[in-house]
Amino acid sequence: MNQNRIIIFRKMVIASVMSLALSCQFAMASYAEATRYNDSFSRSAIISDIDTGRIIYEKNADNVQSMASISKVMTLLIAFDAIDSKKASEDDIVTIVQSDVNRYGTHMELVAGDKVTLRELMEGMMLISANDAALAIARHIGGSYENFAKLMNKKAVELGMTNTKFYNPNGLPEQINYDGSIMSVENKTTARDVLKLSFWIYKKYPNKLIKITNKSYFTGVAKKISKENTNPLIPLISNVDGLKTGFTDSAGYCLAYSMTTDKGNGNDSKNRLVGVSLGAPSKDARKSTTFNALTYIAKHYKTKILYSENSKISNTNLGGVSIFDIDVFSRNEIKVMKKDTEKIKQSIRYNTVKLMDNNDSPIGKMVLKDKYDNVISERNIYTEKPLEKLPYFDKLKISFSAVYSTLFGINSNGEYPVFKLF
Repeated sequence: MNQNRIIIFRKMVIASVMSLALSCQFAMASYAEATRYNDSFSRSAIISDIDTGRIIYEKNADNVQSMASISKVMTLLIAFDAIDSKKASEDDIVTIVQSDVNRYGTHMELVAGDKVTLRELMEGMMLISANDAALAIARHIGGSYENFAKLMNKKAVELGMTNTKFYNPNGLPEQINYDGSIMSVENKTTARDVLKLSFWIYKKYPNKLIKITNKSYFTGVAKKISKENTNPLIPLISNVDGLKTGFTDSAGYCLAYSMTTDKGNGNDSKNRLVGVSLGAPSKDARKSTTFNALTYIAKHYKTKILYSENSKISNTNLGGVSIFDIDVFSRNEIKVMKKDTEKIKQSIRYNTVKLMDNNDSPIGKMVLKDKYDNVISERNIYTEKPLEKLPYFDKLKISFSAVYSTLFGINSNGEYPVFKLF
């Protein structure tokens, strides 16, 4: 039996054992689990999908807490950005200095003078959560650890991570001087902010990211080491391909995790689930709650295409005048992440469009709500084509309605689109 077959067989055995264990663990809550998912272990959690952005589950998602080694997702993103802008290369040789050497927590056994590729450092940082690798990457990309932390905080602002603060690239506790006193600090975040970071890195660098985080083992060339990926879901669910574990005494056991869902079996298209669990009390609790989340959601929630690309949605009057009407289209697919027994409410909220500003602005939004009237998705809707490419009589109707609405001061109340000249 070759190495690949051994790994596949091992995954199958572990998955079977884990499924049985989880079945026993959650047997007492079987009725509740049949109707909804609940995370009883994480201090805070959030789960969504990339295609529709629906928040499928959240618990204390805006509570600020320590993020531990999930910090390294941002460290990787800064490194990817540097590589993308040609300021660095995966093939760069990084010479380790004494300040990079870190024996706290997990590490790559690096010592001063070692020469390691940036590629290997990124893999070690993400797969085995090597703290020394994170320091070496930060110094190589940022020039200093302090400057790299500034880059991390700047990127956090760009991504709208409003409750996140970075002090270092690896998430370990750090001593700082504050008004003459020495105090211990840790990188802070929320589950919602980690979700934003995870979404961004999957959208911008999907292939580079998955090439690293989907590996079952880290094999170090520099130090001749082989260690298992710290992500506990990798051996259990075949479609899981990331993302990052974390632990400190303050943070508890954390995991940002993700899996793809394939077209078929109720799904109209492929999608990606992304979840964040912060502050679980143990490794087993972290594994159980994230495994249960993915298996439950993948079974009960499906990606449905409500309107295909360039499909007609409805016909509406312009500015409340019945003689001016226009067809409304979805230029892109309108999808929803829908529970199997769920009914989705659809409505359209129309805009006022100023032709002098942009004659191809969206004329409204398709608003999708759950049974509690929570907005779960909003998607722009348009005329069939940009104004200059519409049929002659459609352009004529829009032009006349724009003159009429401008002269009489008609505004959209959301019930119909209004075109104005300026």
